[in-house]
Amino acid sequence: MLRSTTRVPSAHPHSAAHRMRRRLASSVAGSAVSYESQKLKTTTSAAALSTSATSTSSLAHARTVSAQSGRSLQQKFYENRILDRYTAQEPKKVTLRQLVLFGRQLTEDKLVASANYVRSELPVRLAHRISDFQFLPYIAGTNPHLKTVYDLYWRAFDEFRKFAPVRTLDDNRRFCDNVKKNLLDHSQVIPQLGMGVSECAGLVAPEEIDRFMGQMLISRISRRTLAEQHICLSEQYDDDLRAHLRLSDAEGYAQMASAPPGFATHRIGIVRADCSVAQTVNECALHAAALYEDAHHLPPGTAPQVIVEGHTDATFMCIPAHFSYIIHELLKNAMAHVMARFSDRLDSDAAALASGGGGTSALRSEPLFPPIRVTVCSSHNDIVVRVSDQGGGISPEVLPYIWSFTHPLKVKRLRNFYSVNRMEARMNEADAVAPLKSFGFGLPMSNVYAKYWGGSVSVHSLPGYGVDAYVQLPRLGNVVENISARRSQVATGA
Repeated sequence: MLRSTTRVPSAHPHSAAHRMRRRLASSVAGSAVSYESQKLKTTTSAAALSTSATSTSSLAHARTVSAQSGRSLQQKFYENRILDRYTAQEPKKVTLRQLVLFGRQLTEDKLVASANYVRSELPVRLAHRISDFQFLPYIAGTNPHLKTVYDLYWRAFDEFRKFAPVRTLDDNRRFCDNVKKNLLDHSQVIPQLGMGVSECAGLVAPEEIDRFMGQMLISRISRRTLAEQHICLSEQYDDDLRAHLRLSDAEGYAQMASAPPGFATHRIGIVRADCSVAQTVNECALHAAALYEDAHHLPPGTAPQVIVEGHTDATFMCIPAHFSYIIHELLKNAMAHVMARFSDRLDSDAAALASGGGGTSALRSEPLFPPIRVTVCSSHNDIVVRVSDQGGGISPEVLPYIWSFTHPLKVKRLRNFYSVNRMEARMNEADAVAPLKSFGFGLPMSNVYAKYWGGSVSVHSLPGYGVDAYVQLPRLGNVVENISARRSQVATGA
C-alpha cells in the first residue's frame, strides 16, 4: 500500500477528513521550501513532518498558503467529499465478449445506453486514481510532472461527472467530442508520469513507485478501452445510418437526429473476434525491422529474420492495438540485442561492400544475423507466444529489475521522456521516436497490457545465448478486466 510520510491516527484512512489533515500537514511541511530544495533534504523524517503539522501557528500559515493558491480549505474539503462519493463505488468491469456481443444488433437505444455507461463509469475510475495521488508521500505529490497528471485527472473527473445524461444521438455526438478532447489531453500522461517517477527515484520507496505506476497505467488502459470502444461504435453507427439514409458525406447530422424505426447495425468497435496471431507477428516484425534498418542506414532485409512456427493458424479475441504493442516491444528488444551482439558482421559487411565485393551477405546464403523464432501455441482457453532470440541474454544484475521503474538504469532511460510530448503506448508511435532511444518502459507496459486482460508476460534469460519471452493471453475473451478500485489490491511485477 502507498503510505504517506505523515500520519493522523484519529481519522479513517479513506475518509475526506483524513486526506484533508494529511494535506494540511503536507502544506505546512513544505511551505518554506521549494520542490528542488525538498529533493536535497531527503533526510527529513516523518516524525518531524508530523510534529510540524500539529502546531497551531503552522496550521494558520497553511490556511494562508491555501488561500494564496486560490483554493480555500473549505473548497478542498468539499472537493474531497465529492471524490469520496465516487471512490465508494466499485468499477463495473466488462469482458471482451461483452463488448463484442453488445455491438451486435446495435440500435439507437443501445448506443445511448453505452454512452451513459461510459459517462458514469469514467468518473468512478478516475476518482480512485485521484485518491492514489492524495496518498503519495509529500515529496512525490509536489513533483510538477505528477501534479500535471493529477490536475488532468481532476479536470476530466469534474467534466464527466457534470455531463448531462445522454438521451439522443446528438447528445451522444457531443459526448463523444468531449471524450475525444480528453483522450488527446491525456496523451501527455505517460511522458509526465515517466519524468515524475525519474525525479522521485531515491526519494520514495521503490516498491511504492512501482505499485503507483502499475495502478496508473492499468487504470489508464481501462478508461481508454471504454472510451475508444464507445467512440468507435458511435462512428460506425453513424456511418451505417448515413448509408442507410443515402446521405452524402458532405451532409451534416441534421437528418440523422434519430434512426428510423427498426434500424440496427452490426459492429464490434475496437475488438477483433478472430485476430490472427501469425499475421500480427509478421506485421510487427516488418515494422520493427524497418525501424532498425532505417536507424542503422541498412538496406531492406538486413535486420534479423523473424520465423513464425507452431500453430500458425491460431486466432483469438483481443483488442489488436494492445496485442500488437506487446509483440512489437518484444521483437524490438530481440532485434536490438541480436544486432548489438553480432555488430561485427555489420562492420565486415560494410568493409566488403566498400572494397567492391558486394558485402558478405551477398557472398553467402545465410542471413547476416541469426533469426528470431516466434512459436505460437493455441489451447482451448489460452494463446501462448514465445519469442526466442540469440542476443546473449540479460545481465544477472539487470534481470531482477526489468519490470521495475526504479532501477538506476531504468531511471536514466525514463529521462528520455523529456524529449517526448505525447505517447499513447501504440505500435505505430515508434515511427516518431528514434528506435535507438530507450525509455525503459516498453517491457513493463507490455506486462500491464497483458495483465489487464488476465494474461502475463514473462522473460527467461539464457546467459551467453539469448532470451525466451513468453506472452500468455486468454483466448475466448471471457475474462473480466483486471482492475481494482483499492490501492492495496493491485498487483505488480511479472
